[in-house]
Amino acid sequence: MFFFRRSNVKPAPRPSRAPSFALPKRRGPVLFTPSHQHDQLPFLSRSRFSALPHFRAYGDEPESLSLFIAILYVVDLFGIFPFLTLPALLIRLGYFGVLLVLSIIFLQMYTSFLLSQCWTMAEYLDPSIMQKRNYPYAALAELAFGPYVSVLVSVLLDLSIFALAVPSIVMAAENLEAVVLRMSAGHYNFSYCYWAIIVGLIICPLMWLGSPKHMRGLAIIAACCLIIIVALLWYCLLDASAIGSPFQGVSMELPGFLTILNGYSILAFQFDIHPVLLTLQIDMKRKWQVSWAALGGIAITCSVAIIGSVFAAYKFGSMVANNLLQSLPTSVPFYVMLILMSLQLCFSVTVASSAMFLQIENYFKLPETLCCKRVLIRSCVLALEVLVAEFVPSFDALMDVVGGTITGPLVFILPPLLYRRIRRMELVHQRIAAEASYGSLPLDLNYDPVEVEMEPLLVTAKPHTPRGLWLRLVRLLHRLECDVSCTMGVLIFGLLATFLSTYLNLFTIGDLFANNSPCMGNLSMH
Repeated sequence: MFFFRRSNVKPAPRPSRAPSFALPKRRGPVLFTPSHQHDQLPFLSRSRFSALPHFRAYGDEPESLSLFIAILYVVDLFGIFPFLTLPALLIRLGYFGVLLVLSIIFLQMYTSFLLSQCWTMAEYLDPSIMQKRNYPYAALAELAFGPYVSVLVSVLLDLSIFALAVPSIVMAAENLEAVVLRMSAGHYNFSYCYWAIIVGLIICPLMWLGSPKHMRGLAIIAACCLIIIVALLWYCLLDASAIGSPFQGVSMELPGFLTILNGYSILAFQFDIHPVLLTLQIDMKRKWQVSWAALGGIAITCSVAIIGSVFAAYKFGSMVANNLLQSLPTSVPFYVMLILMSLQLCFSVTVASSAMFLQIENYFKLPETLCCKRVLIRSCVLALEVLVAEFVPSFDALMDVVGGTITGPLVFILPPLLYRRIRRMELVHQRIAAEASYGSLPLDLNYDPVEVEMEPLLVTAKPHTPRGLWLRLVRLLHRLECDVSCTMGVLIFGLLATFLSTYLNLFTIGDLFANNSPCMGNLSMH
């Protein structure tokens, strides 16, 4: 067979005996992801498909987020606001405040679970929805209710994220102003108006980062800052001299309706995770763990905030200020804590704004890599946030308006609506797929895979054992469709709370801005 031997074939290389570190490194396989040139289309028409789809290589793409990093993101997103404003709110509400806080937090966890389930079902119904990962909340609304609702969700989402960033900038500037004012014993005051600009300059390069998977190091640094802040805050609380008797002014009586409604708005503002939840889920390695990330982050933040509120109620009672920092004495740990709080607020604004920027950049069809257009757009939006912060009298002036009117629909109304709609679409899809698979064979319309799987478990489990009781309870909840019933209850609560809060804000928004910002006062003087 030597007639068929090819003369240009090179002999196989001999295995090298050189050590491994001396051999040239092999490049890893090039991974590919679909291009995003059709992101704005809800469904690609058949003519857009080709036998060879467009792919792009990404060799240096960062890894997906783990559960631990996702929990850090959630904790960083909440920031320091619950630690500073929750004590006065709980004391004002009395013992009923603890029940209200736990109820709002439980509803936040439940609706975050509904939202993550919506994305999982949407990927099953329409796999091409992954090409809309830069605006996932609006993509779900478009899949469920059409493009007009998608536009409404996009506007609410951007307003919510923008309004959440303004109080963070205001508080960071106020903290830095307080450091200079207290260290100089009131002799020197560097105006809050200039500090807001400096805070914006610090945040600006951090804003140029991409999605949360590009901010892993930032999340770790912010979490370390939070740990130090909590330790210093508790130290300052325990070191402060008490005012009056412990828990003075904490009442067992039911607070007024307006006080409860105000507390709902503040809590909805402080524990809002939904604008960033889906972006976090898409970047996670195991997407189904995003509910555990939300649960862990909310539980950690709420536990620390409630413990700090107990310390504040024990020390100051009803004399605690709306901002806990105003009740603490001056000391070196206090100055360090204020500086770290300002730094952490910069990190929190960066993480919270990622979903808004991804949506804006997708509208302008920008690449996912760093470019001049991204720098320009994000810097302009940040400059607008700083400009608005210059004219806000205090950081808590926007909490009622944002929490009750803008955050409420995104947290308590849209997730139940989307879940009910997409779940119904999934059931119809399963029915059509079954009919297409079995053809003309008669189908059992009462067939339920959950019932079929639970029958052998119920037979083997004894009825009076904990396992048997639990299985029967799960079957009963499944038959009653409790998930649909619970979503209806949350939906009714969200509609009522949003309507009443908005109605109240129409009459109180003038009082919120009665005390003009010092920057506006200086501008009017000149």
